[in-house]
Amino acid sequence: MNTKNNAILFMFILLCCLVQSGMAETRQLLIDADTGNEVDDLYAIVRLLIEPSVDIVGLNSTQWQASHWAVANTLEESHRLNGMLLSYLNMGHIRHPRGAHARLYDWGQDIAQHSAAAYYIIDQAHATGENEKLNVMCMGALTNMASALLIDPTIAPKIRLYFLGTSIEFDRKVWRKLDFNCMMDPRALHVVLDTKELETYVMPVNVASAMSFDMKTLSEQFKDQHPLQHFLYQRWVDHMDGGRYHRTIWDLGLVGAFLYPDKVSVKTIETPPENVRRQVTVYESIDKDLIISDFYQSVARYLKQMSQN
Repeated sequence: MNTKNNAILFMFILLCCLVQSGMAETRQLLIDADTGNEVDDLYAIVRLLIEPSVDIVGLNSTQWQASHWAVANTLEESHRLNGMLLSYLNMGHIRHPRGAHARLYDWGQDIAQHSAAAYYIIDQAHATGENEKLNVMCMGALTNMASALLIDPTIAPKIRLYFLGTSIEFDRKVWRKLDFNCMMDPRALHVVLDTKELETYVMPVNVASAMSFDMKTLSEQFKDQHPLQHFLYQRWVDHMDGGRYHRTIWDLGLVGAFLYPDKVSVKTIETPPENVRRQVTVYESIDKDLIISDFYQSVARYLKQMSQN
């Protein structure tokens, strides 16, 4: 083989390695969110949608019917907002199935909520490769995830679950399940924690509470800018508790931990004593300043690139 052919072969091998490396760095993720509930879901979802290292395979909506501030149809409100976010980013091709309209049933042989979102989780889990797992991030009630596990328990070892909920006193080894997400569907939380083969990462709300945003910075960065940025700003203003100068953008803490695993502190602990005994990974601390700075910079950079294409 002559020198020219050797050079061509080398370049071909190098190209294949680069392609494979890029593919390996991309993680598939299915998002499950109660987007219509607070402000934070929209910010977290946008950050994930624009992340080049993440392949979003779906954006499920879920209920928050037990909230004292619930609208007439919590599921449909979340579904509507999911569609709007995808539209702003020209990502209408991403599936966004409707989830459960209510929490799990309290009794009966089948307590699952049979929804398009639950079956989509099942389908995507089975579509993963033999030695791969589907990443699922739940930002609200665990109803869709728990329903999928109840309908088809064989998917448990095929999923890596990330969820925001519970609070943990690490020094006393005490779990509490009284935060908003847990209370929206307590039975779903127990289904998840009781599933032995389900790889689970937990962002406690007492850790995510560090994610404090201020209105002044948000206004300077987003108000009257790109339509999506202004929409996120206006969501803060128009929400039921609008007018606040500071908000906790809870879900973005979970997103930051997922995107930058080397910037968080994690600990492996046992589930609460009332649940099946198994090991789960919990986040002990996050880099709030990094996550907030990254959010503003990533959104601005992505929208600038969009406008140039």
